[in-house]
Amino acid sequence: MKPAAFEYIRVDTLDEALSVLAASDLDAKVLAGGQSLLPLLNMRLARPDALVDIHRLGDLETLEARENDDTLLLEVGAMVRQRALERYAAAQPRARLLHEALLHVGHPQTRNAGTVGGSLAHADPSAELPLLFVTLGGLAFLCSLRGERQVNAEEFFQSYFTTAIAPDELLTKTLWRLPSARTGVAFKEFRRRHGDFALVAAACTMALDGEHRIERLRLGICGVAETPLLVREAQELVGERLTEERAYAIAARVAARFEMADDVQASAAYRRQLATVAMSQALAAAFADAQSKEEANRAAHQG
Repeated sequence: MKPAAFEYIRVDTLDEALSVLAASDLDAKVLAGGQSLLPLLNMRLARPDALVDIHRLGDLETLEARENDDTLLLEVGAMVRQRALERYAAAQPRARLLHEALLHVGHPQTRNAGTVGGSLAHADPSAELPLLFVTLGGLAFLCSLRGERQVNAEEFFQSYFTTAIAPDELLTKTLWRLPSARTGVAFKEFRRRHGDFALVAAACTMALDGEHRIERLRLGICGVAETPLLVREAQELVGERLTEERAYAIAARVAARFEMADDVQASAAYRRQLATVAMSQALAAAFADAQSKEEANRAAHQG
């Protein structure tokens, strides 16, 4: 199929883009990488009056990090290509969780074109970048002619393919909180084929104290609800030394409350079992990773 007719508007500045989006009589969609939007147009699942092409907005391609106490804050412009973030993350040990997740996003060819901002704004509830954005406690910057506002990751995603971005707003950049060098991380995903969206995926960050008890953790999951979720029940593990049995028990209890229906990809029962395994494996792997980092740190200080 071919898309329905639309007006094509290529902008050269951010102010020009915001002015177009603010036009009250124009139902416009923003064209960034196009890896999600163009298929929707071709299938006529989206029929905007206009496409606003923001490819010339070079100031939306920022990719830089700065230290803030024990956290590394990574600023990612909305037009940063997924492949560029993947390559940055491969060279930055504290971005290993991002790198592992990005390797599951489509294929190298689609990551060359797809943008970070586009994936987040598309808000597919099974996509990897929205999951990581929630798990890492990201911050979205939304601009309009009215000014700029900041939205936390958990408030940014509102429903299936729906975000907090207002019709006259543009997602300009995001801020990602990368964990400390001693924090354990893990990413687990189940999919039918390489490059497919996840049936279920889970991501975890975990910090331990000197006795290898859990001090802090964040566990996220996607593919089970209308948005990626932060698993609050995982906080029950704080103060414990994790065992595989305990991780599985918590994961099974959490998965049991998800309201899912059978679909063409998987039955509800199968997806619930995958969610249990993904969460328990992510918890166990993050705990093992944190233990190895604590031991390496202790050995370095003793040496």
